[in-house]
Amino acid sequence: MSLDSAPGPTGDIGDDTTYDVVVVGGGPVGIATAIELGTRRLSVLLVEREDGVVRYPTAESVDTASMELLRRWGIADAVLRGGFPADARRDISFVSRMTGYELARFPRPGNADRRSTTHGLSPEGGVWWPKFWFDPTLRERAAAEPTVELRHGWTCGGFEDGADGVTVRLASTEHGKRTVRAGYVVACDGAGSPIRKALGIGSLRDSPDVRARWQGAYVRLPGLRRRVPHAPAVQYYLLNPRRMILGSLDGGDLWRVTYPLADGESPAAAEVSATIADALDCAADDVDVLDTREWSGDAVVAESFRAGHVLLAGDAAHRMWPSGGHGMNTGLGDVANLGWKLEAVLRGWAPDTLLDTYTAERRPHAERLVRRAWHNYRADNAIRPDPALDDPARNEARVLAGERITATRQTEWRSLGVQLDVRYPRSPLIVPDDISDDISDGSGGSTPDDTPEPPADSETYTPTARPGHRAPHFTLADGRSVLDLFRGRFTLLNFAPAVDSGALALAFRNRRIPLDEEWAGAPSARELYGRAVALVRPDGIVAWRGDACPADPDALVDRVMGGSGVAGVTGATGSGIATAATGVEN
Repeated sequence: MSLDSAPGPTGDIGDDTTYDVVVVGGGPVGIATAIELGTRRLSVLLVEREDGVVRYPTAESVDTASMELLRRWGIADAVLRGGFPADARRDISFVSRMTGYELARFPRPGNADRRSTTHGLSPEGGVWWPKFWFDPTLRERAAAEPTVELRHGWTCGGFEDGADGVTVRLASTEHGKRTVRAGYVVACDGAGSPIRKALGIGSLRDSPDVRARWQGAYVRLPGLRRRVPHAPAVQYYLLNPRRMILGSLDGGDLWRVTYPLADGESPAAAEVSATIADALDCAADDVDVLDTREWSGDAVVAESFRAGHVLLAGDAAHRMWPSGGHGMNTGLGDVANLGWKLEAVLRGWAPDTLLDTYTAERRPHAERLVRRAWHNYRADNAIRPDPALDDPARNEARVLAGERITATRQTEWRSLGVQLDVRYPRSPLIVPDDISDDISDGSGGSTPDDTPEPPADSETYTPTARPGHRAPHFTLADGRSVLDLFRGRFTLLNFAPAVDSGALALAFRNRRIPLDEEWAGAPSARELYGRAVALVRPDGIVAWRGDACPADPDALVDRVMGGSGVAGVTGATGSGIATAATGVEN
């Protein structure tokens, strides 16, 4: 059975065509960018140098926050119709060796029961969604947007960033060279990002010793599950004879195998096959190597996510160890943050400086996830091979190893805190509770909250509707989630019928900024959100809350749209740079 996906569209591109946004890079983050902008009816061209066929699978873990975004796009349940069995448990198993002893197991339910993992804190849950099915699902959703063009087999050969936008030079072996114009370019061109390098944007490494080389292999292992004594799992972590990770791709015979390489080790495909066979205690003929890749881990974040009319997203902006599965998911968070800001600027609802807050908000969050992934990698790297674990007489050694694994490694799969606790409390777009009275009316306005920010716990998520935090989930009377009311526009949630928020809604509409007004009157919801009214941004972040309508609604709209207090955001490059001509090869 081949799981190769169908190639993407490779059609021509009109010369001198103008788009709102050109997206460079057709991985999950690039396609997600096209979807998000397409739902906003912005004209988008996505170019990707490869043909779109998934030949080597990566990034199987889609976390809860990402599933909430996919839910808004209407494709979260597509995971149940993919090729990975929906009822297959997503357990993680640590074993002495594949034919040896199990040392520790972290149980996790299958995709069909994903919502049980968030214990009522989200209408979604994390899933195991291999690229064979995930990428085509995203691509199909992007292609459904009438303002989106997907073009595979095209490279970005360079660009010129001017006062009014970007001129992008493209090339295709089939169609030749083309030049297009765009208001903005979003670079989703991967960890090596030629566009980031061409812009001269540096990166800050979390630690000087984080880089290491790993061997990856996409393999077919017929009958493996029947030959081993361990219960089914989606990933097996082997300690002997060398550290190795097996990740299931189809619930059957297809696996992705990775293992660390020693200095100077650079194996050919036959050596990779022999290494895997040795680790699995099987004949080399039982290992069918379909593809191999060597890769290097890292822990770096770009100094800025913006230079003029060019913005970085995904691995182009931050590179982290795959331990914990945070890389792609952090990139999807970039998309949610950036999409509405691009629309606001392009439609004239907000000044260009609004885009400076993309770096200000996302960079600290990316740094947090890079540190988290690096912590996971170091914890895994500390567990070394030990032949004693395969000695039938050394049960005590196995018990101690299992206890250590449980104590140091379970945190990687208990990460709801970093998934849902997205917070931008110091963003200039946020109106904190302690200054909310400055824009509230004089009739009892909002109650200042001078309590400290809740602690950031990587494992545990504590819901809060403090401005700058993700709007917490609760279930509406009709069974939907309050998150289903957030349709990618500003949303004004009213929990008290006596409070008239019409003036604030009118202030948005006078500027033609889309806003939904929603009544959510359950007493428990009012208690959860802490105020009578809450303004939720298009990316699901609470921007303001109060017990009365602001006395100056226009001042509030100015604030949340970047019209005041945004200039000079630390770490943002802005658009006031000189016109630049840059050559890249993506």
